[in-house]
Amino acid sequence: MIALLGPRAGITPLNTENLVLAAILVTLIICADFFEIDAPLASARVTVSVSAAVCFAAAISLGPVLGCVVAGMGALVVELIQRTALIKTVVNVVNYIMAAFVGGYVYLSLADVSMSPIASIENFAATLLAAGAYTIVNTGTISIVIAQVLEQPALQLWLANFRGAIFEHISLPTLGVMIPVLYRESIFALIIVVIPLLGPYLAFRSYRQVHEETRETLSVLADMLDRRDPYTAEHSQRVSDMVAIMLQNYPDVSFDEYETVITAARIHDLGKVTTSDATLLKPGKLEPHEFEEMKRHSVAGAEIMGNISIFSDVSTIIRYHHERWDGTGYPERVSGYDIPLGSRLIAVADTYDAMTTDRPYRSALSHQVAIDEIRRNSGTQFDPAAVDALLKAIGEPIEVPSCVVQNMKPSD
Repeated sequence: MIALLGPRAGITPLNTENLVLAAILVTLIICADFFEIDAPLASARVTVSVSAAVCFAAAISLGPVLGCVVAGMGALVVELIQRTALIKTVVNVVNYIMAAFVGGYVYLSLADVSMSPIASIENFAATLLAAGAYTIVNTGTISIVIAQVLEQPALQLWLANFRGAIFEHISLPTLGVMIPVLYRESIFALIIVVIPLLGPYLAFRSYRQVHEETRETLSVLADMLDRRDPYTAEHSQRVSDMVAIMLQNYPDVSFDEYETVITAARIHDLGKVTTSDATLLKPGKLEPHEFEEMKRHSVAGAEIMGNISIFSDVSTIIRYHHERWDGTGYPERVSGYDIPLGSRLIAVADTYDAMTTDRPYRSALSHQVAIDEIRRNSGTQFDPAAVDALLKAIGEPIEVPSCVVQNMKPSD
């Protein structure tokens, strides 16, 4: 590969100055990698490390070849210290090497390496492009690997995981420009680089913390709401678990949408915090005005979640989870595929759990009675595909319709 790239491979002379810089950068990568932050995902563990700045600095300071060796050595030492599994070690080390090599190669191809990365507009532009290339390779490799495990399209997974913090991901390696600039002044000046690196570290940590604390708070609220009515204890968790199994019947659903639907299922009844105890806990049939009060909970829940920008899609699913396939539901009487997929799945799982649980006004129905009722309402109250997904989830046989419905819109 180096031979094919020729002079652009950037083989840096192994003199004392470069070897000292390489040793310092390896040390910085090792130290930085112990300050990694988990990305805000519920179904997979992806970490972000400020070592990206140091790896990028190695790539533009020492060239793509020596730079990727430095990045790989730093990553390998960390994985060995942490006793990481072999396959994960290989993936992480290769990722560091590839990202550093591509970033360094782009910089070497576009910049005047006789000058500092910030000495001219051309060099500065080359630095930004190289940082972008580094980020794409770094995050892209992670997405490809995780996509194989989760059986999800890599591009969709990349968009779901990194688009919310893409600026932070690009700006992080860009900070590595300071390292070669400071090193030219004094080796001790590298201590200063620790200060700006704390900024991205704290930003990523806050980003993760906000997501995690918000998710946990909403789950606690859902549990408290369930405990408010002793007949619905753990209802939201059961619905969420059922929907997660039902989603296995939808292989084309993106990782992003999967996370959104599961979150919505977990807190689908959040709006009932606005419903009075007299209505919520009434042991008999609701009066018309009480039913209208109960119906408002889906809109109330959507409005609560709508105030949190990162959960706007969750808000939409909650709003429509009581709509019916035939358009006679509430709050907006939408029908068919105009109802979000998550809402359609929650509607079926919610109904099954409600029927098989003791309620203030009746005892729990048997599993078979609940299944028969859901089957009977397939195509009217419920999306037939969502009903099939529930039946598969609980191991029930799926009935084959006696006729084929014409001109049906393809499933989501």
